[in-house]
Amino acid sequence: MERFVGIIIMVASTVLYASLTPLEKKANAELAPMTIMAISMFVLFLLSFIGSIIFEHPFSIKPEILKANILPLVLVGILNFFGFLLLILGFKHFPIWQQQMFYLLTPIIAGIIAYFVLGEVITVRLFIGLAIIAVGLFVGLR
Repeated sequence: MERFVGIIIMVASTVLYASLTPLEKKANAELAPMTIMAISMFVLFLLSFIGSIIFEHPFSIKPEILKANILPLVLVGILNFFGFLLLILGFKHFPIWQQQMFYLLTPIIAGIIAYFVLGEVITVRLFIGLAIIAVGLFVGLR
């Protein structure tokens, strides 16, 4: 049952994230990339802040825990900024379905980064998956 709940959560997350790109591309027709990013991230900040107050113990972050995790969180913000910007700039080069095909590389790249950052195990299946995805991207982008 727990795995089923996890699958439902991930399917819902995937549908929600897949909905973002068409909405961003629609806004990109009339707004500049930085404006799109600023407005959407401000809304995300507000909802996250409200959610933190409602669902978590607000202001219960211990300074030593925050200090130990500030660098990864700052890097997440920086990477998110540039990733989001490049996504928006990519709208003029590909239709959305082709653009989204590049996200097939995410599990492979994340696995490699997790190896270096977290010490997670890399298996041969990861590289077989990379080869299959590369062929799929080649076929899909032709």
